[in-house]
Amino acid sequence: MKFKSERDLLVEALSAASRVVATRLIGASSGILLSLTGNQLIVTGTDLDITVRTNVDVIGIEDGAMVVPARLIVDAVRSLEAGAVTIASRDENVEVSLGRAKFSLRTFSVMDYPNLPPVTGTTTTIAALDLVQGLNQVVRAAANDDARPLLTGVLFTHDDNALRLIATDSYRLAVRDVPGVPGIGGTQDLLVPARALQELQRGASALSSDAEIGVTLTDAEICFVVGASTIASRLIDGNYPSVLQLIPASYPNQLRIAKDTLLTSLKRAKLLAKDSTSSVRLTMKEKSVEIRTQSIDTGDIEDNVDADYQGEELTIAFNPSFLIDGIEAVMGDEIILEMSDAVRPAMVHGVEDVRFRYLLMPVRVQ
Repeated sequence: MKFKSERDLLVEALSAASRVVATRLIGASSGILLSLTGNQLIVTGTDLDITVRTNVDVIGIEDGAMVVPARLIVDAVRSLEAGAVTIASRDENVEVSLGRAKFSLRTFSVMDYPNLPPVTGTTTTIAALDLVQGLNQVVRAAANDDARPLLTGVLFTHDDNALRLIATDSYRLAVRDVPGVPGIGGTQDLLVPARALQELQRGASALSSDAEIGVTLTDAEICFVVGASTIASRLIDGNYPSVLQLIPASYPNQLRIAKDTLLTSLKRAKLLAKDSTSSVRLTMKEKSVEIRTQSIDTGDIEDNVDADYQGEELTIAFNPSFLIDGIEAVMGDEIILEMSDAVRPAMVHGVEDVRFRYLLMPVRVQ
């Protein structure tokens, strides 16, 4: 096979495919499949659980297919100057060239590449903006520890004709309601791997505000159609824990503060929180909040910012990264931090928009 493609378009498609290729795989499974028909190139990458396919418009010269080493082909194409890159198969090699620079890389047998039938069924469409905004807020709370596979997914459920997205890593819980979007699985709950949804977020980042995302569902898989790409993933099998019961009905203590002001102070305090055991302490008073981090090895930092606080004077500590994640996910200029005491979960949400809620466990400190 042989074709020419603009470097940047090709790098984007190759990068999307390579991100899902598992390093544990060997042989053809560790590569990217390139399939050319006419002027349409399909770039495919998989780890056997998640598959990303992207259609790229190219100048087709000779139809065919080949499997190229995933990481190496991305680095090779990216290293070239901007312009039209020529890709050509030569026996068991692929030549990647532009100008005077030319790579010759070993390829894998196409016959050894995994058989990846497309996900077929009825496709429904949903507004891309609503779904992606919700995922941006929720996916960050999913676990990345494969020892707890259920928590590495995002639960797609429903409530009053609204799609509800839920994720937790047992230290924090993110919930986002998407009104007007019915549950994708109807009355069925779906547990979608967060890794697949991260690829969906990347793929949808360039879509227009009125774009739609296609969704095809089978008993074991879900497929998202995003522009010229499809992201297919196996669903996680299992019963997601009942986490909504962890959210208290009300809180006696409430902090209202400018989002950017608090984020700036927390990121400053995080500079001294160098390990997973470090925490940032917030001491709430009537008109201000004191933010402090202490480190035996590096020193301490203290800040004081204006805020509106209602409740008893309270000192509470959090993992700074987790707290920053929750605050950044809130839409709007101000955030509300609600607390019961120094040991029970606190809640972060917006002032008027409560579609997103972020529950966070405090850190116990001496």
